Amino acid sequence: MDSGRIFGFFLGAYIFLVLLGKFAFENYLGELSLNALLYALAFSLVLFLGYNAGSRFNLPPWRSYIYLTFGLLVSSAAGIFGILVALAVLLGGTALLKEGSGKYAKYAYYAGATLVVALPLLAISKGIIPILNPQTRYSDLKDLYLTSAIFASLLLAYKPNLILFLVAEAFAVVSTFRSNALIVFLAYLFRAEKRDLKKLLIIGVPLVVLAFVVRFYATRSVYPIWKLGFVQSLVYRAGFSYMVYEKLFSLGMPFGKFKLILSPDARGYVASLFGRENNYTYTIFGQPAYDLGVFGLFEAFFVGMALRDAEKASMFKALSLVFLILAVENGFDALNFGVLMGSAYFASFRGEA
Repeated sequence: MDSGRIFGFFLGAYIFLVLLGKFAFENYLGELSLNALLYALAFSLVLFLGYNAGSRFNLPPWRSYIYLTFGLLVSSAAGIFGILVALAVLLGGTALLKEGSGKYAKYAYYAGATLVVALPLLAISKGIIPILNPQTRYSDLKDLYLTSAIFASLLLAYKPNLILFLVAEAFAVVSTFRSNALIVFLAYLFRAEKRDLKKLLIIGVPLVVLAFVVRFYATRSVYPIWKLGFVQSLVYRAGFSYMVYEKLFSLGMPFGKFKLILSPDARGYVASLFGRENNYTYTIFGQPAYDLGVFGLFEAFFVGMALRDAEKASMFKALSLVFLILAVENGFDALNFGVLMGSAYFASFRGEA
């Protein structure tokens, strides 16, 4: 199945949850903004136009260097963490492009697998164990779990490995962050051979569901007044992130402020707009609307083009889908946007991997 259909399924399912959440919790999330909804639908349409343009028109070959330039520029804005991930994608892609790079790729794979295990263990040694103490999920060291999940997704997109998948998912459950569990699962799902899909679904789906359940009980523990049930929480969360997007839409129109994509802490910056100190997710529409206003639709076309180009290599197709799907609720930040651009750049040269 092509990337457009896969991404369209996740985006459509999310929009359905958003509308359900906005109507079910209107007293808390406010009325649905028609203008923001039209922008979100237009953004989705233009993204798929950009995706289809790659197969119907002879786009200039130098666009790959635009991907590289934007990827490095934006990733560097995420600070040292973004730079490290950008380097991982850059070095990994360069190794794949070179003949006889198998030995170096093997060493890099082992080094990455070591980090997948070592980083969460470091957090645990410091007492950051969110599944046992949910308050610790707000510590700065929580990012060690996120970094582990990201490196696991990079490795699984390069070479599926069941043991690595299980280890990474176990740490994701301990972290209580649903996005960690999701990106690890999706990376394996998009790269697994057909014969492995049944095994993956039998083992992987329960682990992802467990991560969602653990997150629910962590929320209940941290916020004793939380009264919503498990399914209600999922619907409310989708609606809440969309409400944040509506706020960004109102602030960014008509020509944008261009402050979000280059923020080293995008979700913290968005929360500050609401007078809060924690992190707010803002959907895939939030950053373009706030940064570029009506011109955010050009970003949608550009993202669609990148998704199409990333299809040319299996590894980068998987990576682009994983981080684009992550952005559906979390929103574009320097990290996931940079990975998408890097994937499009290297896939343009690599061909089928």
